[in-house]
Amino acid sequence: MTNKNTALITGASQRLGKEMAICLAKKGFDLVIHYNKSQAQATQLLQELKQHYNINGATIDGDLSDKSSAKKIANFMCENYPNWNLLINNSSIFKKSKFLDDLDEAFENNLAIHFTSPLYLSHFFAKNVIAKKIKNAQIINMLDKNIARNDTAYFYYLLSKKFLAEFTKMLALEVAPHIRVNGIAPGYVALETIFSTEYVEKIITKIPLQKICDTKNIVQTLEFLLENDFINGQILSIDGGASLNHAG
Repeated sequence: MTNKNTALITGASQRLGKEMAICLAKKGFDLVIHYNKSQAQATQLLQELKQHYNINGATIDGDLSDKSSAKKIANFMCENYPNWNLLINNSSIFKKSKFLDDLDEAFENNLAIHFTSPLYLSHFFAKNVIAKKIKNAQIINMLDKNIARNDTAYFYYLLSKKFLAEFTKMLALEVAPHIRVNGIAPGYVALETIFSTEYVEKIITKIPLQKICDTKNIVQTLEFLLENDFINGQILSIDGGASLNHAG
């Protein structure tokens, strides 16, 4: 049990989730690192953070395509971390899809992971914060700069992220002043490896700042949202201006 600032990050064993976990550990947050299949990476990350930054924490598994996992995770947090004051909904899947694809696979999985589970986690987080009068509480939803677009090869991914974006703004009103709710919408991030070098070079030519996002830019945004207690209901596009011309 701990009364320190405590964060739950979904999908935190690797990529952006891992970078945000490191950032929070440096700031003294206790951490619960959620994973689905990456148990080894999650366990190793938590051990390293405990060793280097003298924090407490745990790992927890859960397939967020099933809302029962979100309930299980929320119960674990409420029972074990009395000052759970930060929720980062970061888990994501990223697969090409078109509207006429199989609904059960394409739509349902994206909806569950990008919207339904974040909604459930946010629901139980908010009830816990208000009941226990926890201070400095915040929800941060990880989005995508392409929520500004409507034409995409990732139809159901983007649709579900748009749902999450609208939820971010509605929830910011609903749970204020107890909790601040904001979103981070990254552009193409340097650690993404699913695209070819040629494709990345093509993307760069379309981005106004002529470069791709570095993980440090996302971490800087996280720090800004943590430190500026008058930001609420905002979605910050960290994309070098790409959302202005729908690049990428």
